[in-house]
Amino acid sequence: MSSHDDIQLELLDESDVREAIDNALGAAACTWEELQRQAESGRFSSEVARRAWFVVSSLVAPTG
Repeated sequence: MSSHDDIQLELLDESDVREAIDNALGAAACTWEELQRQAESGRFSSEVARRAWFVVSSLVAPTG
């Protein structure tokens, strides 16, 4: 039987989320708009950009 007592959860505030997004976009060397276009086409400029999309898209609420 496994125990979940050793799992720690860290809650992020808005500035933490913004920092995570900025870091991911910086690592991917693209803007949010560029990353969105890459995701829509299914063609990322790099593996880093693909991974950045995975992170960023889970943090940003869809618009529209």
